[in-house]
Amino acid sequence: MGTLQAQNVDAAHQALHGGGYQVQLLEELTASGQVKPTTSQAPVVRPKSNTAVHQRQPASSTNPVSKPQTARTHETPSPGPVLHSIPTKITPDQFKTKKGSDKDLFFLFSQLGSYFKSGVNPALALNDLAKKSPAHFRPSLTHMASKVSEGGRMSDVLEKYPYLYPPDVVGTVRAGEASGFMPEAMNELAAKLEVSHRLKRRLNYFFYILILTIATAPLVYGTIQGALKSIKEQDAAGGNLPVLSTIGHGIGGSITKDLPVTFLIAACFTGIVLWVNSMPMRRFRHVFIIRFPVLGGRARAESMARLTWAMTMVSRAGLSPQRTFLLGLESVPNLYLREILEQEGNLMVESDKLSTVIRRSNILPPEYGNIIETGEITGDVTKALDSVAKATDSDFQARDTTAVASSGFIFYGLMAVVVLILAAWLSTAWYSGLIKTILPEGIISWNR
Repeated sequence: MGTLQAQNVDAAHQALHGGGYQVQLLEELTASGQVKPTTSQAPVVRPKSNTAVHQRQPASSTNPVSKPQTARTHETPSPGPVLHSIPTKITPDQFKTKKGSDKDLFFLFSQLGSYFKSGVNPALALNDLAKKSPAHFRPSLTHMASKVSEGGRMSDVLEKYPYLYPPDVVGTVRAGEASGFMPEAMNELAAKLEVSHRLKRRLNYFFYILILTIATAPLVYGTIQGALKSIKEQDAAGGNLPVLSTIGHGIGGSITKDLPVTFLIAACFTGIVLWVNSMPMRRFRHVFIIRFPVLGGRARAESMARLTWAMTMVSRAGLSPQRTFLLGLESVPNLYLREILEQEGNLMVESDKLSTVIRRSNILPPEYGNIIETGEITGDVTKALDSVAKATDSDFQARDTTAVASSGFIFYGLMAVVVLILAAWLSTAWYSGLIKTILPEGIISWNR
């Protein structure tokens, strides 16, 4: 819904149709924003695709209606609900909870997709799901059930639990609400979250092994020093001391001495991991991922697949290109790419074409913009967006497979380098200490 300046109704219809809109109803407004009485019926054009569109009855001349609050002039772009859904800290109207995982969200939205597809009442589905979900999800689900039963939107409640539901999850649900395709939105989220969970589990496995290897290095060093100490004591006693007890006492004393260092290293790594995974560092993580080899390409492909999918769904509701783009970009998981898209989206006006802003963002390849432009010319933008969405999803699937295979090579290589460095350090400590222990001091000085 919006307003457009034109000489007459026919000129307005031509301008909207040429910009990719599917016009349902045109009404001429007076300077005060009321519907101007007219003797002729404004042209109504039904969407060409078989999509569910909410109809609105024309207002009569005897009962003028005010211009809706959501109407926009072509001079002022609509900012849309974008920036407020990317929190860096908890606001007074939001709730701090335990952080939700992709695995938990996958199970949650896959079940919601089944509920909605079967036609179960959303409030009943959410209340039933709250009984079977982890404890930290239950308040949000009951909150959503209460909101939905009052005619509210799920996305408004999801936004209040930023630790459970990331911004792209909120945006995808909002796109489903705007388009009327909630089961499809739930299934899309479940599918993408399952893929993301598999990759994150693999990466976490590498990081845990790496941190464990580094943290246990002081204990190995203490074992070496304890063994050398027991050799010195045995040598000083002429070899008359008990072997096992002497070695155990020397190693135990050295390990006990090095335990504080081990705990300190483990605490430092734990603190770094918690800090990097905190809410204020979310954007930093996304920028780092985009610039990381292999994983950056996958993150970009995932964002574009989610963007084009959401725009396809929203366009089926007959919304304007501006609103389609603004709602679509909220589904982008990478905040760095989302900010780039927001800059272009906030510059859009109602006369802008979707293909123009897609090309201007330089996020999608130029040929995708050409496909969308063809859809604008032929009047079937939804079909063009669907073709682009299938292409971007195929690209994401290919890059995800490559990332899974390549990440093992990258991180195993990194781990091999760390192990070689630690092995060189520990072997040097062992052999240099052993030489100093068993060789006379004069020989050592002579060798020096």
